[in-house]
Amino acid sequence: MDRKEFLSQVGFGAASLFLINCLGGCSKSAATPASTDFTVDLNASGNAALKTAGGFVYTNGVVVAQTLAGKFIAVSQSCTHEGATVQYDASSDRFFCPAHGSVFADSGQVINGPAGRALTEYTVDVNGNSLHVHI
Repeated sequence: MDRKEFLSQVGFGAASLFLINCLGGCSKSAATPASTDFTVDLNASGNAALKTAGGFVYTNGVVVAQTLAGKFIAVSQSCTHEGATVQYDASSDRFFCPAHGSVFADSGQVINGPAGRALTEYTVDVNGNSLHVHI
């Protein structure tokens, strides 16, 4: 094998690996919401943020938040634009996508794109120290 042939084969292999990694980084692999209702235990250490107004947690493909007014809300955690994980901003009572800037109301409705579809909103029932999220 001469030098030109060797560099051609190595270059093709490296380019293939680079392309696979780039495409994999753009996948829509964010969490998918659970297919059945679930319960969030407010006493569990992983859910401690929900004990504070403005706090939020991710569980079962859903972001559950407590508004500054003390209401519990839940929406699908994947942005409908590219699948990135949305975050809750208590000061504006909105969800936002840090990847591309989409903004959603506390009900999941799109306020500002590029997202074109709303996040799925879920009903949350409070029962003592448990939240029941209806899927």
